Amino acid sequence: MSAIYYCWFDTEYTDNDYDKAELLEVALLVTDEALGPIPSPAQGIPAELLTAEGFTAPISLPEQSHISSFVLENQEALLERCRREGRSVAEVDRHLASYMSQLAPLVEDKKVRPVLAGNTIHADYYLARKYLPEFVKGLNFRVFDVTAFKLEWLHFYGRPRFNKNDPSLVREFFPGKSLVDGGKHDALYDVQASIAELNFYRSQMRLVDGPAHRGS
Repeated sequence: MSAIYYCWFDTEYTDNDYDKAELLEVALLVTDEALGPIPSPAQGIPAELLTAEGFTAPISLPEQSHISSFVLENQEALLERCRREGRSVAEVDRHLASYMSQLAPLVEDKKVRPVLAGNTIHADYYLARKYLPEFVKGLNFRVFDVTAFKLEWLHFYGRPRFNKNDPSLVREFFPGKSLVDGGKHDALYDVQASIAELNFYRSQMRLVDGPAHRGS
């Protein structure tokens, strides 16, 4: 089977009701199957949208009435970044699509296109399909959800949770070279944490024969 890219993707948004939600921030980091980051040539993409190994962009703020009280109370730093640096969702979609096309030119066979990956990735995929149609056009019809490994690890193996809110743990298992410096409600950090979490499960599952005894 030919190698395939994983497009590690995360969004921050205005409301936990996905039908009402609008995008606030997106982040993307592409890896090979071994989770090694593969930066795009990224020609023609503004430098401020690029990280050492990926892409991140704040989105222009929608009307305040469209932002949930939880987001207003808990994500002020992100909202301020959107006020200062936000770009239209159409512009971000165009740059995301260009970033991906320079790495993996569009092919007719959807089975070999890059696979969208992350934690609870169905939510991000739903919002991407709604707001980022050019980006989505280049993706595989499959998605890769680290949450499936999390559930297997917690409920079948009965093992402790990977704490993705612990930056030191994320740094330990993140296989890339870029700085891991962020936290909750930071799309780039969440992308790095998802990659680190999968890397953790891969490394640990090889060492575990089967389910742990409850209470052990």
